[in-house]
Amino acid sequence: MTTLPTSIVDQLFDVADEDGVQRALALLSDDITWTQYDIDNRPAAPIVAHGRDEVEVLLRKGMAPGMTHRALRTLAADDGIACHVECSYPDGAKVECTYLMRLDGDQVVDVLGTMCWDG
Repeated sequence: MTTLPTSIVDQLFDVADEDGVQRALALLSDDITWTQYDIDNRPAAPIVAHGRDEVEVLLRKGMAPGMTHRALRTLAADDGIACHVECSYPDGAKVECTYLMRLDGDQVVDVLGTMCWDG
């Protein structure tokens, strides 16, 4: 069974600075596909990023000043992992995220993310 330790999941969402972004990008395959449903991108028209360069834009978007990200729970399967990530803005507003990730070895090759915002 392939497992992705919680520490690696934590690295993927520790994008508070440039070093964090670079560590996260190193976990991704060159041809990653990242699909995301969020406040601006509903199921009919999600964000779909292909490759590290496009995914980097999404990771940097998550670098709002003072924002924190914390993996609350992870579940591993033979070919991937799921996790629940809590994001907090400095004013206390939260974003709850669920990610399903497919792996090839230690590289993340596919991500499906769903996010829900406070008020």
